[in-house]
Amino acid sequence: MPAELDLQLLPFNRVKGQEWPQLPGLLAMNPPRRAARGRENDAILIYLSLAGNAPFTSAEYAQIVAQLAERFYQTAGALTSAMRFVIEALNQFLTDRNRKLSGVSQQATGRLIFGVLRGAQLTLAQSGPTHVFHLTPSGSEHIHEETLSGRGLGHGPATPVYFSQVALQPGDQVLLCAELPAAWQASLEAERGLAGLEAMRRKLLSLTEEDLNAVLVQTQAGRGRMEILQAMKPAVEIPVPSPERVPAASDAERPQAGSSSLPPAERPASRFTRLMGGEEDASAGSANAAAPAAQQIARPRPFVSPRRVSPLPEIERPLPERRRQVYGGLARFLRSVRTLNERIAGALNRALPRQDAPPLSHTFLAFVAVVVPLVLVVAASTVYIRHGKSSQYEENYQLAVQAAVGAIGQTDPAVVRHAWESCLYYLDRAETYLITQESRELRRIAQSALDGLDGIVRLEFQQVGGSLGDEVRVTRMVATEEGLFLLNAGRGSVIHALMTDQGLQLDPFFKCEAGIYNGLQVGPLIDIAALPGINTRNADLLGMDGSGNLLYCAVGAEPVAVALAAPSVGWTGVRNFTLDLDGRNLYLLDQNAVWVYAGTMGEFTELPISFFSEQVPHDMSQVIDLAVSGDDLYLLFQDGHMTACTLSRLSVAPTRCIDPLTYEDNRPGHSSGFVITDAVFSQMVFGSAPDPSLYLLEPLTQAVYRFTPHAGSLTLQGQFRAAPAVVQAHFRGQPATAMALSPNRALFLCVGNRIYYAGALP
Repeated sequence: MPAELDLQLLPFNRVKGQEWPQLPGLLAMNPPRRAARGRENDAILIYLSLAGNAPFTSAEYAQIVAQLAERFYQTAGALTSAMRFVIEALNQFLTDRNRKLSGVSQQATGRLIFGVLRGAQLTLAQSGPTHVFHLTPSGSEHIHEETLSGRGLGHGPATPVYFSQVALQPGDQVLLCAELPAAWQASLEAERGLAGLEAMRRKLLSLTEEDLNAVLVQTQAGRGRMEILQAMKPAVEIPVPSPERVPAASDAERPQAGSSSLPPAERPASRFTRLMGGEEDASAGSANAAAPAAQQIARPRPFVSPRRVSPLPEIERPLPERRRQVYGGLARFLRSVRTLNERIAGALNRALPRQDAPPLSHTFLAFVAVVVPLVLVVAASTVYIRHGKSSQYEENYQLAVQAAVGAIGQTDPAVVRHAWESCLYYLDRAETYLITQESRELRRIAQSALDGLDGIVRLEFQQVGGSLGDEVRVTRMVATEEGLFLLNAGRGSVIHALMTDQGLQLDPFFKCEAGIYNGLQVGPLIDIAALPGINTRNADLLGMDGSGNLLYCAVGAEPVAVALAAPSVGWTGVRNFTLDLDGRNLYLLDQNAVWVYAGTMGEFTELPISFFSEQVPHDMSQVIDLAVSGDDLYLLFQDGHMTACTLSRLSVAPTRCIDPLTYEDNRPGHSSGFVITDAVFSQMVFGSAPDPSLYLLEPLTQAVYRFTPHAGSLTLQGQFRAAPAVVQAHFRGQPATAMALSPNRALFLCVGNRIYYAGALP
């Protein structure tokens, strides 16, 4: 898994020449204890800037971003879907509010940058013509795509969102800006050799005297935490800006440990707080606007933590005719219930005195008076729920159909992608009410279209066997034609499982773990690899501990231990190893080196040689996996980038590396570069001969990407994923911890301590 980073956020907020230490609309939040599935490891930053002629107070800004955060952490599923859901809710609220207030000419539009940090990967969603700069020692990347991010939020029902991903390194800086000053762009695009956080802030402030609204982010090694810094102490609360430009909410009003809100100042405030809380209807705007100034002085509501704040109001749309009919019928039905109840009571009063039986007790009459209306109300509620759900389903299903129609005939891949993603979004909402054959079919079409854009092949994964148990943590798998070897990192031992007609059957007699073997102490195993079929030990598997001791393990036999000969300079930290495709050579990854052991039939008794000569790749301590094909060594780094080195056996031609290697990504809407923008890989393995492909595991999406190696690059050929039904029912947002390819090209994944199997890869 990628290393985690901490983010420090330093806001810029200059209003009419006055600099303020807080930036309205800025929130940084770490995941709460109780988050929806898939949100447990997501730290978020929200940077919202609202403009218009209806000013917002700091408290109102704080409520908006807090409610967005709460809604995000309550939304399970894929990351981009959860982000889109939150942005859609905000856009629908602003659009509906603008429609209601159009009579008094009060409008508000928004620009939003929504970031989610997972490990070292920052996923960004931009709505409106916002700007993001990723600043590294090697250069600057400007992330700005106005054709996709659109004009912003509040302009209509369509929600423009541009997604991007940034692979961060400690020491990187990221600048977020709702509206970029003209003097900044050239300077930022030419930035090299990063200054410190405060030095960069002073440099940018000196470039212009314009009003500013931006956020500078500094990365550092850490635990995935976020913190908003203050450049100076506040004097008073930020004043209401001019109607043309309304910034967003104070970070001091934000739900962070150790923070405190600014003292609320009584001043004219917009009605947004009351509208969000349901205390006032937007249609009352004209009356309130005409009220005397003294009556408009309102005490701002105290800041509410995201864990306790009420959700954003639901979308208010004109009722469809079918729903009007349902509601009208329900009202008529309830009136008839009341009339019937009155008639029953009257009939009982008239009839009972003429009977010879004694009068009914007051208790019985009270029982009848309560139960009869209750039964009728339950019946009415059942009718409402049935028809109300149908109406909600129909409304969202039609929006999904409209989005799908919008993809037909389009040639711009970005437009096509947005249309199909919108289709799935509305289908998700529709199917919370009903699931029909039509919705299933439209979902299949939309998912297939998106899969085609991303080169995804859906495999029919099946679970084989039950859970391995909570104490098992599988970090490496080796597949043979008969079964699997699983490295349990929790104990440093290996589990052997056989493939049978009933699924995986664990072998209770297989032994491959720490212990003393033939007089040599072997510690917990850190890595495993399959041995060639013919070897001097007749072993099936080779393991290694952190001291460079090898353990030869065979089914039905006692393990044999052998100590590798250490290099003359010693080891600085043995991490893992691999064998080349024919099993002749062993490559050991040390803390800052790769050592090569020449072997014969699985025996590695000679002193090693260093793979590198004059050129050693940068940051070798960040390498997490290695793979070998012939004389080519591939190193995978924590941030997902790759380095390729070719071993030279000639003294006149030293070993050279391409550092970093280029990923050739030809998917529509993607670009080639040193990382794949929608993936951070954790493992890799070469396919068995004659397959020359290199397969990389993306854990968070449970995807396996296939690349073809070329001189200087890796060309993406596609990716393999499970069918959506399997992902939803079984994977449920849990990361894949290991993968394996068998000699007959079967693919195995370990997800949530369960093993899944798919037949031969196409």
